[in-house]
Amino acid sequence: MEDIVCPSCKKVFKMIVNGFDDILKQVRDHEFDEELSKRIDAFEKEKENTVKLAEANTKNEAQAEVAKKDAEIADL
Repeated sequence: MEDIVCPSCKKVFKMIVNGFDDILKQVRDHEFDEELSKRIDAFEKEKENTVKLAEANTKNEAQAEVAKKDAEIADL
């Protein structure tokens, strides 16, 4: 058995080691899942921003090419 002290009320609880390990694993798994979810969201936003930037660059390049061609046509 292991003694655990509550940080709020300072009450001491006796806990079976196997039970404590299970609780600790659950807490770690939950925290891991939360962090993973946050990182996935951040990567998705970064991916969206990268795609939007690439689309904007492509559009600008196409407009520049059209302007160049229009200038050539005007010169002819």
